[in-house]
Amino acid sequence: MDTGTILGYTVGYIAAMGGVFLLYLPVIVLLVVLLIAGGVLQLLLVPFIALFRKLRRRPEPNLDPSWFLDRQR
Repeated sequence: MDTGTILGYTVGYIAAMGGVFLLYLPVIVLLVVLLIAGGVLQLLLVPFIALFRKLRRRPEPNLDPSWFLDRQR
């Protein structure tokens, strides 16, 4: 093998890598866009999630045992 053949294989290998990258570029861009959209949607829903949790919170039970020793009743 001479240097021209090795250089040709190297250029072909790099071209094949570039072709595969260009082939999957729409999928990569779509994945990145979906991740960003999901993050923005989560940031927009944070106030509503906090509101729902506040509204669904049950009143805390009275765990104060002082009523047990209260003789005024």
